[in-house]
Formats: sequence, C-alpha cells, structure tokens
Amino acid sequence: MNITCNKNELLKSISLLAQIISNKPQSRPILSNILLIAANDKLTLISTDMEMGININIPLIHCYENGEILLPAHQLLSILREAVSEEIRIEVLERTAILSGRSFQYKLPAFSNEEFPEVPELTGETIKVNKTTLNRLIKEVAFAMNRDRNRYQLNSILLSINEDKMEAVATDQVRLAFSNAEMEEKIEGERKLVFPSKTVPVITSILSEEKEDGVQLILGDAQMTLKFSKGYFIVRLVEAQFPNYRNAYESYISVPDILIPTESITQAIRQVILLTCENAKNIAVILEKEHITFKASTPLGEGKVELDIDYQGEDMTVGMNPYFVQDFLKEVSSQNIETIRLKIVGPKKPIIMSPHDHYIYFMSPTSV
Repeated sequence: MNITCNKNELLKSISLLAQIISNKPQSRPILSNILLIAANDKLTLISTDMEMGININIPLIHCYENGEILLPAHQLLSILREAVSEEIRIEVLERTAILSGRSFQYKLPAFSNEEFPEVPELTGETIKVNKTTLNRLIKEVAFAMNRDRNRYQLNSILLSINEDKMEAVATDQVRLAFSNAEMEEKIEGERKLVFPSKTVPVITSILSEEKEDGVQLILGDAQMTLKFSKGYFIVRLVEAQFPNYRNAYESYISVPDILIPTESITQAIRQVILLTCENAKNIAVILEKEHITFKASTPLGEGKVELDIDYQGEDMTVGMNPYFVQDFLKEVSSQNIETIRLKIVGPKKPIIMSPHDHYIYFMSPTSV
C-alpha cells in the first residue's frame, strides 16, 4: 500500500471508527486495529467490536499502490490529531507502515488482516428517515438510559417506527424520556429497534456529520444497518421490554400544566443543587398559590429558591432529584426552548416535565 490522503478527511473517519474500539480488547487484540483497504483512488476504513462495526469510504489524493493493512487505532488517531500537514502519506513496507507529512514521520506496526472479522452490510427492508429528526430524538432521550452495564436491557434506547411516526424512548426505571416526530415517508405497521447505549455516540456523530438530508435504516432479524453517504454502520440489536410509555402520559393529561420559563427553573435548580451531596441529593418542591419553591436541606446547609407562577391548586410538597431535572434541562436549553411545562400530581405520583406534546419526561418522586 502506498497512498496520499487529506488529513482532515482521514482524521474525521478514524475518530469515528475509534469510538467502537475498546481501550483494552483483552479477548481479541486484533480488534484494537482499523482495517485500511486502498483501491481505485478510494480508501475504505473498517473497525468492529463484534457487536457493531463501521465501514467508511473516503477519496484518495493519490493511490500509488493498492493494498490492505491493519493499523493500531489509538496510535493512528493520536498521530493524526497532532499532525499539522494537510496531506498524509501512508506507505507499507513489509510489517511497517510509514506515516509522513510536512516535517514529520512515524512508523507503526502493520498487521495482516487474515483474522480480522468481516463487517457485512445488511440487505432487507429499508426505511428512509430524516437525519436531523433521528439525531434529535436520540439525543433527547439518551440521558435517561441506565448506566449500569450489568443491566443490559435498560442500557439501551428503543426506536419505534410506526406508520407515519418515529419515537425514541429510554428509561432506567426511575425516570423515562420519550420523544416523537412525524415521518416523511409512511410505512405499514410498526418496527421496534432496541440498540445498546454504546452505539449512541457513534450514531449521533454519524448523523451530525452527514451532509445528505436522509439516511437509511436497513432491518435484519437481530441487526440494523444505518447507511449514510460515506458508508454504513451495523449493530446487533438488544432484546428488551419497555414500559407502556404511550398510555402513561394520557393518564395525566387532565392535570393542569405549570408554566415556568426555562431560564428561571434552570437557575433555580443550579442554585439549590449547591447544597446537595452524595448522601443527600434530594430536594423538596413546594407548591403554594402563585408560588413554587425549590428547597434543599442537607448536612451542607439549607437553601431555597422561590419562583412566581400561575398556580391556583392545593398546597403540595414532593421530593425530587435535582440532577435528573438538570439532565433534562441541559437538553432543552440546547434547543432554545423558552418555557417548560411541569405537572405535579402528588407525593407518590410521577413528576412530568415537557417543552411540548412531542417530548415528555417522567421522574419518580423521592423522599423529602
């Protein structure tokens, strides 16, 4: 192999490929590498961890000699991040790859690709979706996933495509977020896809970088391929049961919304969270006529923030995890949404927050 390619194009692709490579692939060290295939003025880059894989194509400036070789992913990524040259030359001589550019040269071990697993592209039912919509839905719910890798089923996101609607759902059994949007192309029936949390940064990176408006989801029995302009990403799907989230919100539609400016509730939560600690995270939310108070009382001290609101209901106090609220508000704030709708039903009922009807967030109440 002897090629020259654009450094920025290569860096973007290697950065994405490296996301699915473990820092310590103990069982199969070969998976810590990226496969490079140069042919016909095109460079194909492939990485996998056996549960998901990426195949990306980028153009070459020059292809002096075709070839296939495995290079260590993290060392390659580190070199490209520091390289100041606009062009990178990669030349393979026996078991050594020479990376060179303006004022620098590196030598990396190059390995045979004989034992590197295949990353196939699925064939099957194909659904075209808008890349911006899919990216937004995933980001809006991802924070509510369970972070415990031992609870694999909850460490995932459900994507449901049902006729003319697409929904994303995530839960850790203490909170649940779901978001939906209209589909540009209608399908018959419903398709449910559950993919593990480790795919989320990969998928959102692909969608954020994609220049075309649409991407394709190719569905298999237990796998899904996300096809985009530069290549494809394949992932093994998870078998998991999610709660009946659609009916959950309907039970509380009649409860009046409390409207609070996003900036005001964000500042209030940020202020009372200062007095929480690892062993005392919860705060009290106190509803009174025309007022809502967020109060923290912990070993670190006591503090409260009061906001004026349009509330005429009964006085009520419920417990809340402010960190859960903060996670939601970070996502909402990134979208420049001005007002939050808050539903508080009772001390033992879910606390519901929403910027609009298509994005709902449930939190279990806590002890005060």
